[in-house]
Formats: sequence, structure tokens, C-alpha cells
Amino acid sequence: IVYFPRLCLSYLVFFFAQFLRFLARLTGIATGRPVANRRILVITDYLPPQTHGIAIRCHAYVKEMRARGHEVIVFATAYEASKETSFDHPNIPAVVNPFNLNNRIGYSPGVKLAWYLGANTWDVVHLVYPSLIGGFVLTACAWRRIPVYCSHHVEMDMFANHLVPYRSVVNFAILAYNIIGKWPAVRWGTLNAAPTLCFARDHLGAENEATLRAVPSGTHDVFTPEKATPTERRDIRLAKFGVDSEDVKVTLMVQRLSDEKGTEHVFPAFVPKKEGGQGVQGVLAICGDGPSKASLIQQANALKLRVVFLGNVPHHDLPSIYRSADCFVTMSLSETFGLTSLEAMMCGCPAIMPYCAVFDEIWTDKTPKSWHYRIESVEELAKAISEGHSGRKWLAEHPVKMTWGMASEELLRQYEECIKMNEKHKQTLKGFVSQFDHGIRVIICTVFASWVLTKYWAAVKGFGRFVPGGKRPMSRPPSHQTGSTVNLAWAEIWPPRFS
Repeated sequence: IVYFPRLCLSYLVFFFAQFLRFLARLTGIATGRPVANRRILVITDYLPPQTHGIAIRCHAYVKEMRARGHEVIVFATAYEASKETSFDHPNIPAVVNPFNLNNRIGYSPGVKLAWYLGANTWDVVHLVYPSLIGGFVLTACAWRRIPVYCSHHVEMDMFANHLVPYRSVVNFAILAYNIIGKWPAVRWGTLNAAPTLCFARDHLGAENEATLRAVPSGTHDVFTPEKATPTERRDIRLAKFGVDSEDVKVTLMVQRLSDEKGTEHVFPAFVPKKEGGQGVQGVLAICGDGPSKASLIQQANALKLRVVFLGNVPHHDLPSIYRSADCFVTMSLSETFGLTSLEAMMCGCPAIMPYCAVFDEIWTDKTPKSWHYRIESVEELAKAISEGHSGRKWLAEHPVKMTWGMASEELLRQYEECIKMNEKHKQTLKGFVSQFDHGIRVIICTVFASWVLTKYWAAVKGFGRFVPGGKRPMSRPPSHQTGSTVNLAWAEIWPPRFS
């Protein structure tokens, strides 16, 4: 009921803005003048106060690129009022995500975004997926030959099957998303990127390898091994984990508590061996919230495990949590990068990860093999956790450093590649528009001149005979022109009066 009318309105506003740019060109007003920095438009459903990785990633990109002097305009579904600037427009029409009530899904581009796409000049547009407005953005940019960098961050097929039990509904939803989102990105996106190339190939098709890239990732500079205070580790372990001895090992998990993350699969590793578990010693601390939290607390209590649920931890408090734990573990196979694993290792906390295409691509050559395990083997998981408890020394000797500043530099290089790939199409359009505008000017001038001559030609022709010193005209026009328009013109100018 709402989607198509609002979509039509957006297209109407876009083409009206294009018409006004056309009028500006006709009157000689400069449009699209070159500047030293880049004019970048970022369109995303994901920004703080949302707390997941995509929101953190988008906000970090924008902050770092603005710090480098680029004009970065952001359109989103929500934003923190305390951080909002005049360059931020959190007004994409949106509805609450039924699967994550803290998030919002944009369902229409809206009038303001349509106007900005049609009226302003952009060097590149960064469209963050998943998105339901990608079709509009991509067709608008294709019309104007604006390069579009599409970054994909969620494995839609996996999440849909986890969240919706009805196969027919899942198939319809995936088909609809492909039509209005993914397929337009493959068709009209200049470059398509994902946090890992293996995910990009799987999600977008290996046949599109030439236009696939790995979107650069990183984390904030606050994630470092250096303690904020000399007693930080002791204080945090006692206050957060209830541990007052270094002999008691703390295993940490940081993630959204939902089915697809597989949090509950870590519990058997901590169950005593006499009860059929692997008997990993110590405390399991879990940071995060979500729909599975209540059931996870119930399972941990039923198994009589020493588990601490810390709830949602503010992002700026996480570094001290990582530094105070002995190792980090994830059970998730749904990650497209896994920022929490990077955050942990940047803080000197060994990260234990399952074997999967994403983690293998990123970490196989950067971490010891003993920190990885097969997801179906609880025994391998327990052994990897035990190895991780003593892995801080290895990380001290082989530090990991991947910051958002470094990632943004790489992202800007990919933008430049995107712009260069589109340059030929843009110049072709520019030449056509220039010729079209010139032709329209010629037509307008010709029509105006014709109108003037048609309306005033007789008067001008008659007036031309009364040049001082010239031959006096005859006293009346030829008889065959009597009653004609020329007679009226003569009546207006005869007899001549000279000053």
C-alpha cells in the first residue's frame, strides 16, 4: 500500500531535481565543478545507537574520511542526536526490524534522499547492504553515471532460514530481496564488496569476480594491549567476573545473543568430565543481549556452570574487558568478518575461532593453528580454549594492528578505483549532455527569433524605408494589399515623424 506510491514520489522528486539542473545548465550556471576533495554519499540502515558491527563500521568510515577533508553526506534510518551534524540525515522512511527491535529497516528512499541524488554532484555513492532501497539508488545513479560502491555485510540466506520456520515464506522473501536489492547491485553497482572475498563470491556469484572486492575492516585505536591503569586487570576481573586470582581463567564471549550465533554450543566444554563434558576450568563471561538471553541463562543454571552475563557493554568499555580476560571464543558461523575477534586480539586477548571460510581467509596465516577448532568437535573446542589461556605471550610477540584509519585509507583507494572504472561512461554522458544543452539553446533562440520576426517583420520592413536622406515612400501601399496586416502597419508609422 505504501511502498509503490512513495517509490513513485521519490522518482518524481529525482527527475524534478534533474530538470532544475538542466535549467541551470541552460542559463550558464556551473554544475559539477571539480574540487580537491571527494564528495561522497553514504546510504545505510546501520549507524549508532545500533550496537552491532555494521553500525560501528559505517560510523568509523564516515568519521575517518571526514577527518581527511572529504565531504561525506550520510543518509540513515537513525542516528545518535549527540553525534549528529548538518552532514547527517537520519530520515530515511523506516519501520522497526521485527527480528531485532533495536534496528530499523528503510523501506523507501524518501523525498530528501531523492532530491540529494538528483540535485547534487557526487564523486561516488557508497550503498550499504542489506538495503531495500538499493534498486532506486542504483537506477538513479546509473541514469547520472555516478559510480556506486556496494558493500554487503549479511548472509541473507543463512539468517532467513534461522529466523523464519516457513520455507515458502523464506523463498518469497529472498526472491523479493534479490529483485529489489541484490540483483540491481550486481547489474548496476560499479564495485561490489564484502568483508571477505569468500563471502562476496558466495553471495554475489564467482562469475562477477572482476568487480568483487574485500571491503577493508579494522577497529578503533582504543583497542590496545596497554592498560588504562596499573591495577586495571585486577579491578575488572574482580568487579566484572568475580575473580580475584590469576589462577582462575576467564573465557570471554562478545556477541548478540540469538540463535544464529550458537552461543549455547560452548557450554559442553565447561561441563565437568564426570558429567560428560570436557571440564574446561574457569569462568565463562558473556557480553551482549538478545532474544536468546533468557534461555541461555536457564541452560547455564541447569548445567550448574560458572557463567557471568554482563549484558550490553558500552563499546568504549570493551577494551578493558578484553584485556582482563584470558581468551576470547566465538561459536558463530554467520559472521562476514567478526569484528569482536579482531578487537580481542588488538587488546592482546587470544581469539578462539571455528574453522569456516570467513575466519580461514582472515586469520589462518595470522594466528596459531591450535586456536582454531571444528565446530562439531567439543573436544577440539576445549583444547583450543586451553591453548588460548596461555596465548597472550604469543600475541605480545606477534601483535595484530588493523585500525579504522588504515581501513578508511584502503576504502578511499577502492573509491578511486570505482571512480576510474566509471570515468569513460561519465565522459560519454557529459559529451552527450553538452551537445544536447547546446542544441536546446539553438532551438530556443531560433524559436524566439522566428516569433519576433513573425510578429514585427512588417513594421520593421516599413520602418526601414524612412532613413534620413532616403527616397520618400509612396503615399499608400499597393492596392492589392488593402486591408492586409501591412496596411495596419503602415497606418501606425505613416506619416513619418523625424526628430
